[in-house]
Amino acid sequence: MTAELSAETPMATPGDAPVVTPADAPVDAPGADAARIADLALLRRFEPVIRYTAGEFFYPMCTAPYVEACDLWAMDARGRRRKIARVGEVTLDTLVQWRHRVPDRSLYLRFVQHPYNGVEMASRDRPMRDHFSAPSRLARVGVIARLIDAGFDLSLLVRGSVPGGTVGAADAKYAAIRERDPRFVYHARVVRMGGWTVLHYMFFYAMNDWRSSFAGANDHEADWEQCFVFVEEHADGTVTPVWFARAAHEEVGADMRRRWDDPIVERVGDHPVIYAGAGSHAAYIEQGEYVLPIPVQMPNVLRRTAKSISRFWFDTLGQGQQADRKRPVGAIPFVDYARGDGVGVGPGEANAWTQVWIDDAVPWVGMYDGLFGLDTQDRVSVLERAPAGPKFSRDGRARQSWVDPIAFAGLETTPPPGLAMATLEREIEILAGASAADQAALAELDAQAQRMGVRVTAAARAGRSTAFVATLVEERDRAVAEVRALRISLDASRTAITDCRAELARLRAGDPGDPVAHLRHVVHPQDPSEIRLSRAMDVWSAVSVALALAFFGALLYFDAKDWWIGLIAILGSYIVIEAVVRRRVLELLLQVTIVQAVVGLLILLRTSWLVLISAVLAVVGLMILRDNLRELRWTKGRPR
Repeated sequence: MTAELSAETPMATPGDAPVVTPADAPVDAPGADAARIADLALLRRFEPVIRYTAGEFFYPMCTAPYVEACDLWAMDARGRRRKIARVGEVTLDTLVQWRHRVPDRSLYLRFVQHPYNGVEMASRDRPMRDHFSAPSRLARVGVIARLIDAGFDLSLLVRGSVPGGTVGAADAKYAAIRERDPRFVYHARVVRMGGWTVLHYMFFYAMNDWRSSFAGANDHEADWEQCFVFVEEHADGTVTPVWFARAAHEEVGADMRRRWDDPIVERVGDHPVIYAGAGSHAAYIEQGEYVLPIPVQMPNVLRRTAKSISRFWFDTLGQGQQADRKRPVGAIPFVDYARGDGVGVGPGEANAWTQVWIDDAVPWVGMYDGLFGLDTQDRVSVLERAPAGPKFSRDGRARQSWVDPIAFAGLETTPPPGLAMATLEREIEILAGASAADQAALAELDAQAQRMGVRVTAAARAGRSTAFVATLVEERDRAVAEVRALRISLDASRTAITDCRAELARLRAGDPGDPVAHLRHVVHPQDPSEIRLSRAMDVWSAVSVALALAFFGALLYFDAKDWWIGLIAILGSYIVIEAVVRRRVLELLLQVTIVQAVVGLLILLRTSWLVLISAVLAVVGLMILRDNLRELRWTKGRPR
């Protein structure tokens, strides 16, 4: 087994082991660090399998050739930019040197110096790219979500965003790099903390093209994704995998991880399988298409207006889908395609991994805190800004996933299985000791409370002053409160001891518990039956919002006096068309019938309200009379 100890390596042919040079000596070469060799072997043993969606442009690569193809820019606090190094002057080593030269500036790389223009985009040719097609994402959501999405598209005009044509140019540069170095690379390290051994895998991509190529939320140069395998190392040298965690859009903390024996975790031997989102490269453990609501910041007045419109649409008119009702107001639905029907990398796949070791001792990892791609200074969010390196976040602070992967995956309160029983035994000992001490203290407090009780009674019966008795009462009540609190604490300790002993017995019997008990917010792919395949639905979802705005604008332009009638007509037309294209005509007819019945009742109340009130009073009077006569019959013959 070979693995790279340096990020700069020569070209390798597809499917072959990396070419070895003195700078990239085999890990079992004389003089190689034994601990590093063991850690690299451990990483290799559990390295993941990643399956991509057909049509993906960018795959995990080595950082060195990417950085060498970049300019380096500096930006001051006022947003003024200056190129400080050209392509050819930047390497992983010189990144650190430039940071020392301009410590008071934020730095960022620029992979695409000249985005494609319209002509270049039209002539762009990718004959080797798999074909990608999908139903419209807007066809999967309702009108409200489409309106919010239209606002999001308009925001790109004023936000800092990646220039158009960047993806095309990035694709061409990345393709040229792959011709020289076609390897699939993960950067990795091993961390030991809290009794856990953490295998940290990181995947670097030249571009996140989710928005441009797959109608997603954002584009940005450079992309880092990651996953973790949490294992327990035993004294006899064996290793047990316990948890698998990976980063995805909506999942945080404990929701990112799954227990190794969870049936939903697909594995090839000891290698967990990841389905990467198309363009976003987010890591999923289930194959499919994910509808993700991306929250958008908006003024309070707009948020309240959106909530009112949403209630009117869903509750009053009964429109929309169940998924739309659950989606937060102001969130824009995007689809992340994790189909797994394209390129596969890892054990059992056509493409093998190349390892690159990184840790704090690697200078560009531990000391370069700039961005790895264009800094767009996105005014609304960070969606279009490039990420920093594997250790740092965009604001220059160390990532939690780097400094504390245990907390990142929500494992800080969970000991490894081998330590769990010892931890429980120790906790039972501590609780038992505390319980014994509380029991002794309780006996003394009981006696004190009783002494104060008899003193209060004696003082009151002796005719002592109210103030004197009140002072004794306060002392007595304090003693009583301490007794009650200690009894509650003692009961809690006894309950905890019982629970810990029961859990210890379960662990000794080999029962680790429910593998999904830790999950709070689970993200699943969309049910295939809910994915619209109607071409009419695709077309309508694409043009509906624009047509509505155009019609309403025409009403205002022609200064229609009864513009509100036109607005109602537009709304009614949209309700009918939505029902037709979504094949919900019968449901719409039922809703219309209900609305007509309610309207008829309101008209009846308005025109004949005196008759209705009289009828209601008569009915209420008869009910009261019936109950009173029933009571009279029940009391007949009873003694007075």
